[in-house]
Amino acid sequence: MTKIRLYRLNSLVIMLFALGVMAYALSLPLGGLQQPGAGMWPLAVSVVMALAALGLLVGERDDGDYEPLTRRTWIIVAGFGLMGAFIVIFSIAGLTLASFLMCLVWLRFMAEYRWRTSLVLSIALTAIAVLTFSVMLGIPMPHDVLNVL
Repeated sequence: MTKIRLYRLNSLVIMLFALGVMAYALSLPLGGLQQPGAGMWPLAVSVVMALAALGLLVGERDDGDYEPLTRRTWIIVAGFGLMGAFIVIFSIAGLTLASFLMCLVWLRFMAEYRWRTSLVLSIALTAIAVLTFSVMLGIPMPHDVLNVL
């Protein structure tokens, strides 16, 4: 694949991802603007993603604005993997443990903070998340293994 065509791969990957999300969103109830269903926001976001990817696919003429792929680039892939892990842990163990682990791994290994800073920030951010969603907003959460609230 030539260098000129390689940058188009980004747009194609984003387009395929957006189309997959669209298909999944359409399998959920959409609802209406006054009472949106579970598929409304995923559909809206995936349409915007697909249009942006199409714009890049058609409009880009060179690869001058793109950074080269390096070992550090894979941190983005790891970030998506962590988001998936967060969802799994959240559904099994609840908000507290999932938030703490996500923050800790993200801060320590992805942002490369020191252990002490990572632990302090993870505890603080977890407390803020629990207080915001469970207490202030009153959003019902799955059973929490730590039984915080």
